[in-house]
Amino acid sequence: MDIKTIMPIKFELVETAPLFHELLNLRSAAGRPSIGVELADVQALFWVSIRLSDNAEMEHAGAGVAKSNLLATACVYGNKPGHLAIEDFIVLPEYQSYGLAKIMLERVMDFVDGHASSGTCISITAYGESERLCCEYGFQYAPCANLGPNLLKIVA
Repeated sequence: MDIKTIMPIKFELVETAPLFHELLNLRSAAGRPSIGVELADVQALFWVSIRLSDNAEMEHAGAGVAKSNLLATACVYGNKPGHLAIEDFIVLPEYQSYGLAKIMLERVMDFVDGHASSGTCISITAYGESERLCCEYGFQYAPCANLGPNLLKIVA
């Protein structure tokens, strides 16, 4: 029996950006590069983060959470007309089977649906199971040679 079934986590969804060091730690724990994080020249339109709300769980959490209660995050940028980019769509590896990516993506897509007009291109970079999840939301593969977004969706 999976221990995650026996011991569900207690978390909270917040519409705020993580602290800079939390984002760097989350990226590192998920094996993502931190290159370019400090060079972002655009303001995010929307952030969603998932944090542990149970102190007992934090005591048993892995090294990625030890300095923070941040489990997952995603943000939406809109620095070009007709284009929204979902960036930093990341869930700590040890919490990937709790459905946190789906919860975040639902909230992000609610925001996008309320702010994107017909014809808007939405891009997202997703890995592993998150790729499959994004495809369920209508994203299609569009690999980019410069390591950019690997999934795209055009708002109807």
